[in-house]
Amino acid sequence: MVEFLKYVFGGFWMWLGFVIVVGMILNFIFRLYNRALRHRSLMKHGYPPEHCDADGDFPHINEPNDDY
Repeated sequence: MVEFLKYVFGGFWMWLGFVIVVGMILNFIFRLYNRALRHRSLMKHGYPPEHCDADGDFPHINEPNDDY
């Protein structure tokens, strides 16, 4: 483990590459977790709810325009 840390912290570019790779791996794990939760939520609740339009937004009520 000590040799690995010496290798990673041996230079700025080595450290930067290590940080980028670790960030990509963590981002991938987060996306897998996020998609699994989203899939579970959509299967449980359905989408969109009946009171929303196809995009999941509240529908706009046509009100008279007082500008003219």
